[in-house]
Amino acid sequence: MLAFFSADALPSEAKTTRAETILVVDDEESFRHGVVRQLRAAGFHAIEARDGAEAIRIYAERSKEISAVLLDLVMPNTSGSETLAMLRYYAPALPIVVISGYSAPAAQSLKESERGVGFLGKPFTASQLITELRRVIGEHLPLGRHATPPRPPC
Repeated sequence: MLAFFSADALPSEAKTTRAETILVVDDEESFRHGVVRQLRAAGFHAIEARDGAEAIRIYAERSKEISAVLLDLVMPNTSGSETLAMLRYYAPALPIVVISGYSAPAAQSLKESERGVGFLGKPFTASQLITELRRVIGEHLPLGRHATPPRPPC
């Protein structure tokens, strides 16, 4: 599912004052590239991952520079929910925005049950993307790890 973005649709307050880095995790290449272009137009840095396993590897290598994660809920191999559990174990304060074109009720329940987790249904506008990222980045979360480590990706 392709979202249609317009750089001129970004509200002026959406421009970042410092270059935050967003890890974009989506198995749809054209959608992922479109999101990355819009994040960069808004002043963010962006790193891409094709699936949950790649996202976990990238986060392990570059965690100090990643400010937030934009995470597709429905992906092959390691799902968005499994990836979310892994990220929450290793980085409980990491802001995450779950995106989905298929499972809005499941994603909405994640948003309601997890602090620091936002939700956007596909397709969404660049303005909605930046607003939701800003909201989750602004939340302050506890730094302690969850008690039980999640199952690692296959």
